[in-house]
Amino acid sequence: MTGPIAVGALIYGMASPDVIFIKKASDFIGKTIQIPVFSADDVFLRLVRNYVPDMMWGYSLVFALFFIIGNHAADVWMVFWIAFPFSAAMEMMQKASFVPGTFDVFDIFAEFFAETAAACMIHQLYSREEF
Repeated sequence: MTGPIAVGALIYGMASPDVIFIKKASDFIGKTIQIPVFSADDVFLRLVRNYVPDMMWGYSLVFALFFIIGNHAADVWMVFWIAFPFSAAMEMMQKASFVPGTFDVFDIFAEFFAETAAACMIHQLYSREEF
């Protein structure tokens, strides 16, 4: 669960160290976080920077909820239907300025894709095993 979040944080740190997440992390540890920055001029790198961290967050959210709620394969779709509206609500709260960040409707699609992939993986992995 923490691996995908670390990947997303690393991408943010390398692609745009001025995002809120990296600034807050720097404030928390009391030091400036400096990771070698790569240019986001390339369209592919811009897509990676803008959407992969959100996908990693959504993926981790589904797995975390799955293990918190109870790891029963039948419950994975219930977990998905908790995670996706939560993700969408967080994006909408950015639009309404309740949560700091930049609203992007494509973030919702990226999170939906990642959360669906996580739910499918969980279903495949855990539907065959005995709990």
